[in-house]
Amino acid sequence: DFTKDSSYIHIAYQTPSIMQIFSILVLLLPSISAFVPSNIARSPTSVALFSAATIAEAKADLKTNPKTFFMDVRELSEWAEGHFAGAAPYPLSRLTSGKWMNPKDGVFSAGSFPIDNATGVAILPKKRIYIHSQKGGRAKQAGDLFITMGYKNIVVFEETFEELAAAGISEVVVGEMRPGQAYVRDDAKF
Repeated sequence: DFTKDSSYIHIAYQTPSIMQIFSILVLLLPSISAFVPSNIARSPTSVALFSAATIAEAKADLKTNPKTFFMDVRELSEWAEGHFAGAAPYPLSRLTSGKWMNPKDGVFSAGSFPIDNATGVAILPKKRIYIHSQKGGRAKQAGDLFITMGYKNIVVFEETFEELAAAGISEVVVGEMRPGQAYVRDDAKF
C-alpha cells in the first residue's frame, strides 16, 4: 500500500514474518554457498574436492608420502597420449567392470577394488588416494565407488587434466603400458 503527497511516495512497510525470512534464506542458500571455500574440512567418508589452492599441498603429499596413490581413471588410450609421471592408470571402465561384495550386508555391487600395482593386492582402505580424469567427471565416479567400498581418504581433483598440468602437479609424459606390465611409481618425477 502506498499514498502519495505532493513530493513523496509513502510505502506502508510490513515487518516480514519468520516464514518469509526462512523462504528468502532457502532461495539464497545456493548463492551463498558459492562463496564458501571448496577446501573446507569434510567428513572422512565424503569425497574431498580440492581447489586450485590446495594443489600444492597435494603435490607435496604425493612427493613426500610413498604410501599415497595417484590414479588416472582415463582410458589407456588417453593415458598413452599424455599422463602424469606419478599417476598410475586405473581406467574407470575397468574399475566398474567387476563385482565386489559388501562385507556388512553381503550385497554384491558393480565395481573392482583398486589394486596396488607394486604388491598386486587391493589398496588398503586407510590409504590416501588422489584421483584425476580428463575433466573431473570420471574421477568423481571413481571416488564415489571407492567411498561405497569403504575407502575413507579419497581426494578427487575437480580440475581438468590441463589445469593440473599447468599447476605442475607432476611432469607430463607420453607412452603406453604394455599388457601385463606392472606400473611402478617413480617418486623422482613429482
